[in-house]
Amino acid sequence: MKELPLIRSGKAALISALLLAAPVILLSLDPITALYALVLIVLLMPAGMCLAALTGGIAPACAGIAASVIACTRAAGTPGMICAFMYLLPVLAVFVYIHAVKLPFFKGCAALIVTHILVTAGVYLYLQQLLDQQLYTAAAEGIKTWIADQPECDTLLYMLFQQSFISLTTERKEELQALLFVSNLTGSITLTPEIRQEMLLSVGSLAEELLFDLTLTLFTLQAVLSGVACMLLPQRFGKIYYTRQKYLAQEEALLAPFPDLDMQPLSLWHIPRGMGWKIGVAWLAGSLLQGMNAAQGIRIAGAILHHCATGVFTWQGAALLNFTQKARGTRRVFRVIVPLLLLILGVLPYMGIFDQVINLRGLRKPPEPKEDF
Repeated sequence: MKELPLIRSGKAALISALLLAAPVILLSLDPITALYALVLIVLLMPAGMCLAALTGGIAPACAGIAASVIACTRAAGTPGMICAFMYLLPVLAVFVYIHAVKLPFFKGCAALIVTHILVTAGVYLYLQQLLDQQLYTAAAEGIKTWIADQPECDTLLYMLFQQSFISLTTERKEELQALLFVSNLTGSITLTPEIRQEMLLSVGSLAEELLFDLTLTLFTLQAVLSGVACMLLPQRFGKIYYTRQKYLAQEEALLAPFPDLDMQPLSLWHIPRGMGWKIGVAWLAGSLLQGMNAAQGIRIAGAILHHCATGVFTWQGAALLNFTQKARGTRRVFRVIVPLLLLILGVLPYMGIFDQVINLRGLRKPPEPKEDF
């Protein structure tokens, strides 16, 4: 394919493959650092392989998938290998399809966000089936076992209790106070089996709650961020790469035109008037479903609606801010720092909603007046 060949250039393909594969493989060699390899795969590998596909070709992107499969296989055996394939291969396939049919930039973002949600759901359902619908319980048991096997298990449990992460019954608290009096004399704390067991049970409950919250994040916020990153980062850095290659070649004909996918400036992006109200309704519905004391599936569906709509309004808020900063002649560095700060503070979505209602930039045409009969 002309837009995304198997290998664009040998040097670019080699560098891209090494940058994608080497960190993951090296981290997976040690059981302690294997967790960091899994985090890299989940958070950075999708955007990294899309960037590699655009600058180096499809082959280095496949090298990143192969390295991820090896790392996941070392960490979790055959299930890890299957999860790596399920998580990464569809994302690359959709990215290649977007460039093959020249899908517009924002439609491509939407396609990749949906793909991320579907592949995350697929991995989640596969693990649930593998563990007889006891994914959170099995993970919590693994965490409890790991803590119990540590030499400093009692000290770690007491620290968690002291920070109010875990709790004890009134009877066990009284027993613990007696142990603390003895520990102040000896300089170390040793828990009774009953207190240790109750603390480990509380750790299991805490782990299940945190893992469910993590699942919501992976289904929604991380899917939105990864979907946008898989389009935005390749387009931005890919354009820089193409410009440099043309400069080095000294002939524009030696390199195909950059596939910008009709990516308009951020400052001019806006939600169409009719679509804005639908996204607003989805945002409210998602907030209600996410806050309900209902089944996990309903809460996950609500979180998906809420975070997808929030992502759209966040992008509109960033567009409004960029429009204002360009009009005021703000320096480029502040056009990056200020949006990131407002994103962390959670202000950008509400700026997007405000711009959608008020139409501050005047980009949306006013509704046509109805004819009187």
